[in-house]
Amino acid sequence: MAVLLASSMPSLAQRATDALGPIVRCVAAGKFSVLDQGRLPATATSRAVETASGDKPVSTADGYRVILATAQGLPFVNLKVELSAASSAASDREAVEEQMKVLSARRTPDQKELQRTSEGGVDVLALHQPDLNRGGPISFYSLLQPARSIIATMYVLNQAAPKRAFSTYAEYDALRDEAVHLVQGCLKSAGA
Repeated sequence: MAVLLASSMPSLAQRATDALGPIVRCVAAGKFSVLDQGRLPATATSRAVETASGDKPVSTADGYRVILATAQGLPFVNLKVELSAASSAASDREAVEEQMKVLSARRTPDQKELQRTSEGGVDVLALHQPDLNRGGPISFYSLLQPARSIIATMYVLNQAAPKRAFSTYAEYDALRDEAVHLVQGCLKSAGA
């Protein structure tokens, strides 16, 4: 892990503060190992999300990308934790919620509707594939912490069948839920 932190040190020098660092360190201390971690360059100030009315910007005053792996060493979660600019935090949340609605509207009949929960000041929006027979992410989460202007995005990835950490969808559900609870808990505790 020292190598991973050292590799992100040049980008740490670009900002005077690191409001997201405690969240990233909390996630890194959890059950899943960190395969890769990087801080968003200070020059990256926004990203675009697709909404029903076209692409909308989401500000990124700061951000990290963390790839979490299962015990088998395979990537399982592609996590992005971003701090919105104070002046656009509300519109950023709205844009992300609209993006999730657009993605939900494209679901196939076998896919679940957009799921919404809220706990401890963290709003969670989730979309899931119905089975393990598809490539790419199986689940897509947006975790919103309005009080701190933080948006976390989780792409929960499928793994190659012979080596993956789960053999059934129920096993995937349990492991995915552990990852989501870890991130949600870190968002809550880092803000306490």
